[in-house]
Amino acid sequence: MDIEFHYYVTYLTAIKAGYDSDSAYKIAYSAQYVDDNILGFKIDGDEEYENYISQTYNILKPQDKLQRIYPLFHFIPGDVELYSEKLAEDCPSLTTTPGSSYANKMLEGALDSDDLYRIGLAAHAYLDSWAHQNFLGISHSYNSFKKGTLINRIVNVISRYFTKKIDICHCNAGPLPDRAGKSWKDERLSDPEIYNNDRFLEAVKKLYNKLSEHNNQEVKIEERNQLINDINKIITEQNSRADRIEKYKKLAAKTDYLGTEMPDYNRYAWFNSSISGKYPARYKIRIFYFSYNPKNDIYNARTYSWDNPEKYQETDWFKFQEAVKAHQGMMTDILSEVISEVEELEKW
Repeated sequence: MDIEFHYYVTYLTAIKAGYDSDSAYKIAYSAQYVDDNILGFKIDGDEEYENYISQTYNILKPQDKLQRIYPLFHFIPGDVELYSEKLAEDCPSLTTTPGSSYANKMLEGALDSDDLYRIGLAAHAYLDSWAHQNFLGISHSYNSFKKGTLINRIVNVISRYFTKKIDICHCNAGPLPDRAGKSWKDERLSDPEIYNNDRFLEAVKKLYNKLSEHNNQEVKIEERNQLINDINKIITEQNSRADRIEKYKKLAAKTDYLGTEMPDYNRYAWFNSSISGKYPARYKIRIFYFSYNPKNDIYNARTYSWDNPEKYQETDWFKFQEAVKAHQGMMTDILSEVISEVEELEKW
């Protein structure tokens, strides 16, 4: 999924599940910032601080290292017993299935921590288990589209021109699996017709259940139905993402959703309010939906320091980065058995 569901719909879902507007904002911002946390930084202080990245848009880098990012943050491995129900042939370990047992352990672990930033991180990956189903979060031939639409084939040709091996995640399907309102074909499946709205609404329903149970000790069916009906109306009646986002914001302002204005998402807000100096400009080449960032490891072109060294641990950016580290540790434990079975992860 993209910002539309990871930020705006996640915010509305958290509100309906009983979170106040400030908490919902932190959950939703964290859920979207997973995709925007693409640069490593070294921050000067009493002790030098380094963050972990949770996404990479570099189409070359995943072939060499950091493949851990995808199964831990975006393509949660699924349950083997569900594979045969969805696929035309057997598929390898680490294939994503919607709402898998691993995804549920992840979200429950984050909820048990009561850390809003970790809840947002887990909500991102939990929702993506529906959008990314039937793909692996590593480089594997099973992700390749041998058939498909013209755009699928064009993306295949372009991607293979820039790298010898790009069968990673859903690169060959382009951005289609992440877009609300889209229908497309996955010819690898016995039933190739995909309707994203169906997948996305089911994901929101299940996320609401988890958040509501944690907050209220029960699932409020009427509240959930209203949420699903409201989101469904917006994604079926509005053709452009910009128009849908405006509708989400108007929905948030209604009394049924606490009547509080939903802030626009600004990917630089948490960094700029925590670090002395602005988020660095980056050289970036875009090829369709790909981005190549030549300094994706540690951005060390200049020195960074905390805006308020005495209170940096109270900032949203620091708390999010600590949540990334905690999430990575938790997911490494949760997935330890299935990861150990996969030979492709030599540079995990």
